[in-house]
Amino acid sequence: MKKILLLLVLLVGVYLAWHLMRPAVPATTAANMAPTALPGVVPAKIAQADAISGSSLNKAFPEASGTFKLTFTQEKDGFAQADLSSAGAKVAALTVSDTDANPPARDKFKSAVGKIGGYPMAAVGSQGTAVLVANRFQVQARSLAPSFTAADREAWLEKFKLDALAAIKK
Repeated sequence: MKKILLLLVLLVGVYLAWHLMRPAVPATTAANMAPTALPGVVPAKIAQADAISGSSLNKAFPEASGTFKLTFTQEKDGFAQADLSSAGAKVAALTVSDTDANPPARDKFKSAVGKIGGYPMAAVGSQGTAVLVANRFQVQARSLAPSFTAADREAWLEKFKLDALAAIKK
């Protein structure tokens, strides 16, 4: 009986030590964490009166062609995203975001020398290429597969309806 009691006390002690040593995460923080599709891409919320609807942004996406399939994966005010697949495998993520929610996102275009459709183009890390349309909308193609090159990203950015996007006013 003493051995069982000693084992029980030891287990309770181990549990308490483990509980006290693990990092604390406030319940409100854990409950409110929303997953993001791509790091650094999803804009912060902007005032409802100023937000461009995600469905309006969807209209600027290119049509799928050839072996490629476009699947919309996220849509909210100020942001829209679609996955580009080929032969059943995701090769790229295409996004349109309203930089009025995140003005520093425009900074990378200040020194841009390349252009697509007359709009400034900039690299976003080693796997992304973006265009700034009407000094407001960031249109981005991000490689998800090694076979989807920088040239592929630029080609797909050219397929977006950039001038129609520039015409969107709120």
